Amino acid sequence: MKKKLSTEEILKLKSTDNKLSMVTAYDFVSGYIVNNSKADMILVGDSYGTTSLGYKLTNQVEITDIIRATKSISNNRINTLLISDLPYKTYETKSQALENAKKLIDCGADAVKLEGGVEKKEIITFLVDNNIKVMGHIGIKPQNITKFEQYKILGKNKNEYKGIMEDAITVEKSGVFALVLELIQSELSHEITKKLNIPTIGIGSGEFTDGQVQVFNDLIGYSPFKLPKHAKKYSDVFKIATESINNFIREVK
Repeated sequence: MKKKLSTEEILKLKSTDNKLSMVTAYDFVSGYIVNNSKADMILVGDSYGTTSLGYKLTNQVEITDIIRATKSISNNRINTLLISDLPYKTYETKSQALENAKKLIDCGADAVKLEGGVEKKEIITFLVDNNIKVMGHIGIKPQNITKFEQYKILGKNKNEYKGIMEDAITVEKSGVFALVLELIQSELSHEITKKLNIPTIGIGSGEFTDGQVQVFNDLIGYSPFKLPKHAKKYSDVFKIATESINNFIREVK
């Protein structure tokens, strides 16, 4: 049985040959599978909304959705570091952020993740000061996306480059133990990774990060929709499931 890594141990894996891996999970079964894999971290992502709840955008996810998902995964008595997303508009103030973070911790999460850079520094610091482990998330912030055309690589111009670098430095100083870089130009994500003393976890941000995160449904090919360009697909469970159901129906007929 593998040993659950602490956030302190995650920090120590910065800039080592042991690249960090994080996979999302949303229910008991996906949590079971990821927990029994070699993944270093499980993320209860608000992508739960778009992968499992039929929402068009992640900003439709509510705290009750993440609470239920976190509880169901925790029922596995997991031995993998579990991080839960704080959903859209659930960390607007210090008190609100702490209240909702505590709800997720009480459900079994070891840490929370929130989106934002400079504008969220006081929230992050407050959570850390209250013994909440926080993972940051900069670059593309899905909770602020209102249309799919907004999903694009950031950091290609000087203003974006400077702003994202400032976000990274500020969030690190605020006390996060790791930082997700989403859809950030590869050269910039490499510079951020070299500059920071905390691990960077990339998604669609090139190979020069300290680790990578991917969505469970994307990895196993369990979706009726076309996958994002940065998604990794290693099997086609959607096709297999469809064939299995149809085989059953033919047998019944």
